Amino acid sequence: MFDYNTQPRKFKFHGEITVAGDKSIAHRAIIFGALANGVTQISNFTYADDLTVTAKVFQKLGAKIHTEVSSKAMIIKGMDHQLREVDQPLDIANVGTLESLLLGVLASSNHTYEITGGKYLSQRPNKNVVELLNKMGANFRSTTANALPLKVTGKDDLQGIVYHQDISSAQIKSSLVLAGIYAKTKTTIIRKLPTRNHTENLANYFGARIDIKPDIITIYPGYSNLTGQNLTIPGDFSSAAFYIAGALLSSGSEITLPKIGLNSTRIGMLNVVKQMGAKIQVQNQSTNRIEPYGDLIVKSQQLHGTTITAKQVPFIIDEIPLVALVASQVSGRTIINGIHDVHLQISDRIRNMRVELAKLGIVMQVDDDSIVIDGDQKIKVKDDVDSHNDHRIAMMLCIASILTDSPFKIKNIEAIDTSYPGFIADLNKVLVTK
Repeated sequence: MFDYNTQPRKFKFHGEITVAGDKSIAHRAIIFGALANGVTQISNFTYADDLTVTAKVFQKLGAKIHTEVSSKAMIIKGMDHQLREVDQPLDIANVGTLESLLLGVLASSNHTYEITGGKYLSQRPNKNVVELLNKMGANFRSTTANALPLKVTGKDDLQGIVYHQDISSAQIKSSLVLAGIYAKTKTTIIRKLPTRNHTENLANYFGARIDIKPDIITIYPGYSNLTGQNLTIPGDFSSAAFYIAGALLSSGSEITLPKIGLNSTRIGMLNVVKQMGAKIQVQNQSTNRIEPYGDLIVKSQQLHGTTITAKQVPFIIDEIPLVALVASQVSGRTIINGIHDVHLQISDRIRNMRVELAKLGIVMQVDDDSIVIDGDQKIKVKDDVDSHNDHRIAMMLCIASILTDSPFKIKNIEAIDTSYPGFIADLNKVLVTK
């Protein structure tokens, strides 16, 4: 456990910073590379704690993985879906994304596996995805109340299902995609709302056949012979969002963020700040058919409150603490509607961001379907704050510290290493004292 003492002065942003590669894409790239036949080479790979866990799990399952930290490269020799039987539990720590993806993968293996996790995942319900995979023919057995640890015996003749989404969850959808690729009949997902689409995009790139329409996703059988590929991970938008927020709010700022991922399902916060009046330049946009990217140029601006609809919420799921901070510093009121599904998935994050921002004098109204934040709130440090071991909250609190000359302590700052180990060092490169 480490604490971080913030500085007793305000800053502005100036310069250029290249952020870490997109973690959500990297998780999936490891998995598809491991499942495929042949070699996959991943460029601009970030060695965050979460990704190290994913790589180790798939090494245990039989993939050969070589890492080159200095060049930010990972090379994977895939196992062609021939998963190795293991005699030890697969420990996934607290990597929530990996849980859902791994369950989908193991559903199609005849071997029996036990999955264990850390305190967070040992308390997070997985009933929804487990019931769907059991319906396809797998056999998941929880030794606790619908959470890890979990035992699974998959089947190599899974049957596809029709799933009418009752929760707008990209993780549940991704789990079904990974199981559906190896099923004997097609799987259909009728969507409640669109969610992040990295799993579908990468599955098709590696050779699956998934038809993606606004309301329906269809995973066709017979296209499970995935082939290794080369791909470059774009800069993580969720990481870039902290620099975007800081530069917008800190007067006199101008910052360039090169090669940031611009997948339409990931840039919800970019659209939110544009609704608030932000003008952000996008240059050098790629024509990458897998994951688009471009350079962002952000300058400080006067912003105003806005209303965020239920349809937008799945696309800001990682940035909700940051959106709350931004909303508190602009003029007028911001309302985030339709958060019920997200609240089910990240209730701890929403509760903890509210508690910690209150220690900085920022208040909001929260219920199970909306968040209301009045603007023009002054940051008034009342107490030291805590990340609650949540990397998004930790980084959000770092941005809050830049907007005040009153120092405070951020407890459990090491949570940042989950997704962006070099965040504070990178942040200091583009901060200039006012």
